[in-house]
Amino acid sequence: MSGAAKPSGVTAAAVELAVWWAVLAALWLVLVSSLDLLECLVGAAAALLGACAARAARRAATEGSAHTGRAEGRPR
Repeated sequence: MSGAAKPSGVTAAAVELAVWWAVLAALWLVLVSSLDLLECLVGAAAALLGACAARAARRAATEGSAHTGRAEGRPR
């Protein structure tokens, strides 16, 4: 038995979005040619949109695999 509590759905979603945002924002900073305030704001906004899209895609993939019929005993 582990001592760590499982995070709630809202907390897990917030952590997942934050991780995706951090990774995508870091990628933006690596790829951008000039680092000024406008570039940082655009990068942060683009990373947020990308994080939302990545989370939605991951959820669709995991929920889609749960509804393939394999769990119900039907062949694919």
